[in-house]
Amino acid sequence: MKDYKLTNYELELMDVIWRQGEATVQDVCNSLSRELAYTTVMTTLSLLVNKKKVLNRVKQGRSYLYRPTVTRDEVSVFVLDHVKKVLLEDSPSKFVLSFLENEEISDDDIAAIKKAIHKLEKKR
Repeated sequence: MKDYKLTNYELELMDVIWRQGEATVQDVCNSLSRELAYTTVMTTLSLLVNKKKVLNRVKQGRSYLYRPTVTRDEVSVFVLDHVKKVLLEDSPSKFVLSFLENEEISDDDIAAIKKAIHKLEKKR
């Protein structure tokens, strides 16, 4: 599994780009719920391209267009696995129970969870 250690701020920027599919620095700035300096966003996007390799960019006129090189799911799997290992003693049951005990869960979600458990039981 690839290492996608991203800060909350980096994930916030990635969220904008995942939702839009591609974006310029200005697009990202305009989509954020808080005001950030253009240069701050530009510097962070460059870091996500050059060091973290989760974005690529192509020149478009006088600016760059940023596109994700990884999916939201790929990063989510890494982040959740990291949380499970570090905070929940690498225990799948503690991991699942921590979500179930702290969330309001709809009937549809309960049905989906039961279905997933049933599939796991069939595989054994």
